[in-house]
Amino acid sequence: MTPDQLRLLAELADWQILGLADNPGYWCGHIRDMHGGGTPKDDQWRDAGLWRSTYRWGIAMTTHGDYTKQRSIRDPEHAVTITWRQILDWVGQLHDELRADARRTRTADGEEKQRVIALLLAPAPTEPEELALW
Repeated sequence: MTPDQLRLLAELADWQILGLADNPGYWCGHIRDMHGGGTPKDDQWRDAGLWRSTYRWGIAMTTHGDYTKQRSIRDPEHAVTITWRQILDWVGQLHDELRADARRTRTADGEEKQRVIALLLAPAPTEPEELALW
């Protein structure tokens, strides 16, 4: 996932993020069917006048005005998009221990939730490219 896609996931409620990490098959459908959206928490996106919107194909940070949720994934009004498939792929790359932590902390206190969410939304470490001399 790109850093902006992780920022977009951070716009979801804590229980949604933890739910996605725990049981993405169920929670992707639940979040999609809620047709949620709202003013972003991120100051930069809020100052730009963007809005979080849920679509049948995924979630987007987009401009106002798509009241019937008809914008496609490639619509130029979207600043960032993430598909349900990308979320499933992201969860598939998480360590089992982290997914178990997400399951346990869905009912934990705020501090523990924030610790696990920070781990979930941290960019994946990348392996440095090995350079060859030949």
